[in-house]
Amino acid sequence: MANETDMDTEPSDEPEYTVGRSVVRDAIFDAVGTVALLGFALVFLFIGVRGFVVGSSLPLSAAFVAASLLVAGAALDLVPPFRG
Repeated sequence: MANETDMDTEPSDEPEYTVGRSVVRDAIFDAVGTVALLGFALVFLFIGVRGFVVGSSLPLSAAFVAASLLVAGAALDLVPPFRG
């Protein structure tokens, strides 16, 4: 005679594993995306500052500096997201 506490099947950890894997994947994608956006912001900043130093088009250089601030702000969630 079997005990009433015996279970016919083992509990499955698959839902927790799937959720955990999804969370880790999203965190890695967020980190890579943030680093990539900050890299683009540094490139834009370099182009803008170089334009100021070299004596290039002043409005174009200012636009690159403003774009670098906007992209860095978006990477750090300081401005609303671009997509809906």
